[in-house]
Amino acid sequence: MVDIFGLGLAIYALLTWAIASLVYKWGLGHTEPKANLFFRLCCVTVGTLIFTLIFGNIFIFSTLSAQASLFFIIACIVSGLSVTVGDLLYYMALKRIDASRAYPLIQLSLVFVYPFAYFLFGEAITPAILIGAAFILSSVFLLSMNDTPKDGNEKSKAPNKESEKLTQGIIISIIAAFLWALSVISFNQARIISSDVFSTNFFRVLFSVIAFSIWGIFKREYYGAFKKENRKYMKYFVFIGIAGMLSLGFADTLYYKAVEINGLVLTTTFTVNTPMVQQILSIIILKEKFRKKFIIAVALIIIGNYIILFF
Repeated sequence: MVDIFGLGLAIYALLTWAIASLVYKWGLGHTEPKANLFFRLCCVTVGTLIFTLIFGNIFIFSTLSAQASLFFIIACIVSGLSVTVGDLLYYMALKRIDASRAYPLIQLSLVFVYPFAYFLFGEAITPAILIGAAFILSSVFLLSMNDTPKDGNEKSKAPNKESEKLTQGIIISIIAAFLWALSVISFNQARIISSDVFSTNFFRVLFSVIAFSIWGIFKREYYGAFKKENRKYMKYFVFIGIAGMLSLGFADTLYYKAVEINGLVLTTTFTVNTPMVQQILSIIILKEKFRKKFIIAVALIIIGNYIILFF
């Protein structure tokens, strides 16, 4: 039986993720991915610290044994680094393909989450969830497919720079999907150890920002947001930082709270609906192209959700 409160938390998370993805796309039109990534991490670190001080336990290590603390730290580091590198790859994908195509591809992380959830956490994967997920993922593939050229001549079918960018964007998105799945699994393990989603999110982001601060010494482009010549672009960095605080900071935390209530498999499967919300917002706000296949994708997602929730 699906817990309504847990479902509500998942809905809030997917809405926030969808909106944040549009902000990232908009900001990347004026800034570089690496500078964007590091500035957002700094903002999210501050945000998750505030959330932990209000809702969580900042002194979580005082409640854990030495062995549990070590496993917790390792899980947080793996989660923080994998989600951050995955985000960087997602930014790079957005530079090559539009948001309405890149974000659905990222949701392939579900394919990687299922076996981990089954073997590591012993979660049941029911036929209803598998069938529903198949419908939802079918819509994802449909949304990410390249459009058929209107001009049927050979010239239009010949490889060009745009098709190369599309291929690169798809490959990068799939790798990012795997890293996001790894982040989900390791975060869930850290959450089980700590029993506190807020402190877990803070420490995984903290370890990540420390790692990229050190890496940035050798890759100065990560500090681009703080350079004097980029001050004219500061508003874009600020909006991305706020979006990161609300998405990676707060929405991610509530998502893992939903996982705690309804389980990793069901919650992750439900949040694969995020591309549909993102697709609608991309068309309305970013004025991205409306595709007729979008209607079919909507039908597939509705069927998939119905099967998951009511069978």
